Amino acid sequence: MTQTNARIHVIFGLILFILFIAAYYDVLSWMYGRYISSDSYYSHGFIIPFISGFLIWRKREELKGKKAESSWWGLLLIAVSVLLHLFGTAIYVFSISGFSIFFLVFGISLFLFGREITRIILFPLIFLVFMFPLPMAIISLISFPMKMLVVKTGAWVAALLGVPVNREGFNIIIPAGNLLVGNPCSGLRSLISLLALGSLYAYLSDLSRVKQWLLVLLTIPIALLSNIIRVPILILISHYWGLSAAARDSFWHDASGFFVFVIAIILLFYTSRLLKWSI
Repeated sequence: MTQTNARIHVIFGLILFILFIAAYYDVLSWMYGRYISSDSYYSHGFIIPFISGFLIWRKREELKGKKAESSWWGLLLIAVSVLLHLFGTAIYVFSISGFSIFFLVFGISLFLFGREITRIILFPLIFLVFMFPLPMAIISLISFPMKMLVVKTGAWVAALLGVPVNREGFNIIIPAGNLLVGNPCSGLRSLISLLALGSLYAYLSDLSRVKQWLLVLLTIPIALLSNIIRVPILILISHYWGLSAAARDSFWHDASGFFVFVIAIILLFYTSRLLKWSI
């Protein structure tokens, strides 16, 4: 790429960036609000673009000498993303506008750099999907069966450990009182975070493509299992030290979440090792 062409790409990129901020300001503000919410499912959203940028930087040697050739398919994707953004704005569904950014990034990459360069940085671009929050309606739809599974299994495990347990819906009744399992305790939060982590881990591993996909899929039962472990822990804490000890925002409530996430990471690591050893 000549110096003149490089300068043109930089100027064009700056213009696109300014237009992007102007067009998506409300959407970006909404995403920020979802990230910092006390019951956020996407608190990891801040670091996703930086990770993608780092992954692209790791490809710098492979990208050297590659000629940027604009693809008109990029303009098509840009047009689709603009239509999605307009549709999402018209019906006040910011999540649609948020995901339009995902297609916009692909479109800009194809238009500015072409298919070959976009292929090289394909995973870093796909990884950006983890920064765009799902609509709360979909969050609730997914979390309901997950929460039911967690409550049933967690109460059953606590009963095996000697705690008198009754269950009414999402209420777990023990001698100390009632424990209500809310949506954030369904395990969906850890599932989303672990899917992002598992995808990154699989991509950076030396596993075959099939095993990489298998590792990503296995993060789903790993996330569910780790959260199922958390519920009986909180029941035991409530039973022996009172409901306040395991209440939301208490030390043990937050510590148990961190503990089971560490367990999930360890399980992810050893699952990767098992896949590497298998034929």
